[in-house]
Amino acid sequence: MKILHIAFSGLGGHGNVFFSMADADKEKQHQFEIIFFGNEEVREGYIQKANQRSIPWYFVKKEPGFDFASYRKIEKIIRQTMPDIIFLHSSSYIFPVKKAILSIGKKIKIIVRETQPNHLKTTLNWLGLCVSLIAATKVVFLSTEYRDVIKKKLSLFFSDKRTAVIPNGVDLEVYRPAEKSDHTGISIGMQSRLSETKDHATLIDAFALVLKSTATGAAKLYIAGDGVCRAALEKQVQDLNISHAVEFTGMLEETALPKFINSLDIYVHATLGETMSTAIMQVMACRLPIIASDVLGVNNMIKHHNNGLLVPAKNAGALSAAILQLINDPKLSAELAANAFTFATENYSNKKMLQRYNEIFLDK
Repeated sequence: MKILHIAFSGLGGHGNVFFSMADADKEKQHQFEIIFFGNEEVREGYIQKANQRSIPWYFVKKEPGFDFASYRKIEKIIRQTMPDIIFLHSSSYIFPVKKAILSIGKKIKIIVRETQPNHLKTTLNWLGLCVSLIAATKVVFLSTEYRDVIKKKLSLFFSDKRTAVIPNGVDLEVYRPAEKSDHTGISIGMQSRLSETKDHATLIDAFALVLKSTATGAAKLYIAGDGVCRAALEKQVQDLNISHAVEFTGMLEETALPKFINSLDIYVHATLGETMSTAIMQVMACRLPIIASDVLGVNNMIKHHNNGLLVPAKNAGALSAAILQLINDPKLSAELAANAFTFATENYSNKKMLQRYNEIFLDK
């Protein structure tokens, strides 16, 4: 079965989910192809992974809004590849795809994986979701909570039969625990885009409080990622006089992420909201203790004092207290890490994710 994916060309969860799905298909049931679509150039890591796996890939550059020239390019690729299924990693991609299918005349399933947080949706995103709920074979949500919010908001367009809930999955053979290298002090880290939807500013403020509280002062914060907020965050670090204890690693390719995660003692995910955090899944699978913001898209993954600690967003005092709690209580830290690892293996395997999608792919 040929499945053509359309996913964002830049950094984000789209590429991770696509390659996790392709890698989970050990029996080669499907032929995967992908169109990288967006206003950013294709990540070099995506190109390398596609080439290593002999996965045909295409790139279509998109301008903001309804870019009809890019839509025509997508239609041309669909005509060229003639897939059995088109898998959209955003509902806003529905417009060129539906037009192409109508013009081709072939029966092609459309599976839409809806991931954009509601507070970040543009008018185009909302319109695309409404059309997808009517026109797609299936719209897949990442969590029951997220689906229920959409169901309430878009009840006029919503059909239970045309929707499903399938969490993302990560490759547990790649993201797995590793022996800690010998190092002094405590290594704390976070990986994500440096964007306004994350709460790095609070993390930095909290870490400054941690440095004042620890007797040794040997803690270090590693911030992995890049984005529009980097300059402001670097200035914040300088203004707090903690540059000696904070390192901005820049963007890490996915092949470097397992090593980065396993180099940490504590992972912090400070955010203002998620749909479903791939970073948290990866960290859970590496058996690390996690502290995260108590926000939608996170608190359905982390249960407080079970597989992690939850703290209010934008509350540096509460976040620093949680970090210090794990530093000073190794037993609790180990227990949270063990529970997180169990939760990941039971819920976030890429093989289980593919199994659930196969029920949709193969459904007549």
